[in-house]
This record gives sequence, C-alpha cells and structure tokens, in this order.
Amino acid sequence: MSANKPPDGFDVLVVDDEDSMRFFVQSALKRAGHRVTTATNGAEALATLERGLFDVVVTDLRMPGMDGHELFRAVLQLPAPPRVVLMTGFGSIQDAVAALGAGAENYLSKPFEAEELLLAVSKAGDKARLALDAAAWKASAADGAFEGLAGGSDVMRDLARTIARVAPRRGPVLITGESGTGKELVARAVHNRSERAGPFVAVHAAGFPLGLLETELFGVEAGAFTGADRSRPGYIERAAGGTLYLDEVGEIPAIAQPSLLRFLQEGEVVRVGGTEVLHPDVRVVASTTQPLRELVHSGRLRQDLYFRLNVLPIEVPALRERLADMPLLVQCMLMRLGRGGTVVTPAAIALLSARPWPGNVRELGNSIERSLVLKPDGPLDAGDFQFDDAPSPPAHGGARSYREVLEDFERRYLESILRSTSGNLAEAAREMGLPRPTLHARVTALGLDLARFRGRSGDGPFAS
Repeated sequence: MSANKPPDGFDVLVVDDEDSMRFFVQSALKRAGHRVTTATNGAEALATLERGLFDVVVTDLRMPGMDGHELFRAVLQLPAPPRVVLMTGFGSIQDAVAALGAGAENYLSKPFEAEELLLAVSKAGDKARLALDAAAWKASAADGAFEGLAGGSDVMRDLARTIARVAPRRGPVLITGESGTGKELVARAVHNRSERAGPFVAVHAAGFPLGLLETELFGVEAGAFTGADRSRPGYIERAAGGTLYLDEVGEIPAIAQPSLLRFLQEGEVVRVGGTEVLHPDVRVVASTTQPLRELVHSGRLRQDLYFRLNVLPIEVPALRERLADMPLLVQCMLMRLGRGGTVVTPAAIALLSARPWPGNVRELGNSIERSLVLKPDGPLDAGDFQFDDAPSPPAHGGARSYREVLEDFERRYLESILRSTSGNLAEAAREMGLPRPTLHARVTALGLDLARFRGRSGDGPFAS
C-alpha cells in the first residue's frame, strides 16, 4: 500500500483564502483517499475544529483576519490537537521555520507538487494516529481491554482513537450502534478519558413513564404538583462537573425535548415548578439504537435537538464485524466472571466465531455465563455451549467435523483480513504475523480469489 495513502485515509482540514490553491489541495488529497473539509480563513477553520475531529490541518500562513500563525497557536490549545502543515510563499519561509520550532509538523513552500503535499500529510497523519494510539492504550488493562472494551484489531483501534479524540472535548457525543454492542462502556470510556472530575450519571430514557422523565432530568420544586412536598435536584444537577449519559435518547418524550435543547444550547436548567435558572457544568453523552434521522422525519424528535446531540459521533460496530478478536473477548469475559484460568478449546472458539450474534456482546456474555453454570470446571468445548436458536442436527445425525469447523473459521478470518487490506497479500501477512508464502498457500488451499478483494477496504474484523 502506498505510503501516502493509508487504508482508511486521514481527516484533513484545508485552510486558504485563495480559491485555486484551496481547490488544488483539496482535489489532490481526495484523490489519495483522504476525507477533506475546507475553510477560507482562520476564524472559520477554528469554528470547524470545534465541531469536528481532524488528524491534520493544512493551512496557509498569510490570510486576512486570523492568519495561519494565530490559527496554529489556537490549534495547539485544543484538546488532542491535530498536526499542522503550513503552506507559505517564499517571503515567509523564515516564519514557517520558526513555527516548526513551536510545534508545526512541516511546511510547504508555494508552489509545490501534489506528491510533496501527500508526503507531508501522510507523515503528519501517521504521527497523529500514533499519538492517539498511545493515548488510547496507555491505560489499557492487563487483560488487553481498553476501558472494558476488548480487542486489538483495526476496528477496535479506530474506536479507541475516536474515544481518545472525543474525550477531551466539551461538545455533546452521540453513540450509535445495535443493542448489546457496549454503548454504555463507550460512554464511560469517554467520561474516564476526559478531565471531568464529577460523576458519571446514567439515565435510561425508555425506563420512565410518559411525563415523569422531565421531572427526573430537570428536578422539581416543592409544591410544583400534588405530591411534590420537597424540592429535589434532577439528574442533570446531580451530574455537575461530570457526564450525563442519556441511553436511548430517541425515546425522550416531546414534552421534555425543548428543555433538553435549551440546556444543550445555553447550559440552562429550570426545575419543574421553579423560576431560578441554574447553570450546572455537565457534558452530555447520548446513545441510540434507533436511526434518529428517521425519528426526525416522523416528527418524534426535534431536528434542532438532533443536530445539537450529534456534534461528536461515535459508531460502535456489531460483534459480527469483530470476530477476529473472539479469543481475547472470551478470555476477558471469563476473567470478569472469576474463571480466568478456564481453557476454551479451538473448536469452541470456531463455533462462537461462526455465529451471527444478533444480541452482540451481551448475548455472547450470557452464553459464556450459561456454559460455566452447566460446566463448573474443566475446559469449555463446542458442545458445552447452548443457544436458544441452535439449528437442528443434520438429517444424517452427524455434526460437522472438527476440521470443517476450523476451516470455516479460517476462511471467514482470512476473508475479513483480505477485505481490510484490499487483497494485498504482503500487507495481510504482516498484519497476521505470518510469512507471505505460508499465507499464500492457505489462500490457495481454501480457494480464495484475491481479485474480488482488491479495491475494497474498511471491513476488517474486531472484537469488543
């Protein structure tokens, strides 16, 4: 794979007041597979950086208003700042060199070739990703889990990087994913990796009767309604200095949405039945299994509330997208259940890796716990797991052989790695820690056609 084109690209912000230069840089980066956002001046760029997450900023030095120097200094003050590549004319090279000493990553002297740009962005992006990896894994548990999320594959590393980038920011976070994928674990990771010293307060929006959630969120003053004999704070006030986690935010009733919107926009809370305006310092992290855009279209969710919630998005992959980390995930679950020394046979791992897991990590955890109850000691084999939807045995009365189960697992695993590397055997071999001839022999033996994987990427496995 080319050195200037990572498999998933980098997120790059390009800042230049000159239309032709901005278009040239944007086009060259997009052709190389990067995701590009543009701004015409420093102030617009800074506003964009407050709303989004970027690996690299490519900015001109001389611009009207807030110039590249001021923007560079402002970027350095951001939590988890992106790397900065400067563009400069001949007359300001001295300024660019001074900026390098202050922490800029590189500078490009105008005019420059596209290859120079791509190389500079590639090096800067690689350093940004390495820094995020270090931040993400520094506090990893001894069992290989990051903030309770187990796995070391590309998808897990992407999730860890996103958490590391999002956690220090102040804006609201929206976590999306199927039921049972571990969205609350991700929310707690965002809180734990932030600098917020206050509590993590979880509110499950679907768990309250209609009309009660508003009083629970915002609190109530004595005498506000029959039975309100004393004043009490709501969940938002109780989360002061910390994080309020709103699970299934799409279930928040219409009556409470204007108050929540006001809090997200202005930081204001007024208790039900009260008049005093409070300003608790609370960061909101919300999650949903529902497509919120559809709720907006159906009128169940305010559009302005959706946009205020969806400032810093995090998507949690389903378990079926993370199967390569199944052995590590199973071991972490056994450790949490006090059975870390239990041996799980390769046939059992192959069986677990071949299932679709509609209930995701939660369903897997339940299956492992059930197997431990049914077999309190000794190793866990494929026959020790029982599933509610287990298929009927074949008509001839026999099960698939051990070799067939392992071959099926190996085929699925190799297909996922080849998808993530676009069919590049050398890169796949490096990722798997195998000699290239060994991998080629297994690909040939399993009848895998490399041509169908070329040109595709981003579908790698992951377990958490």
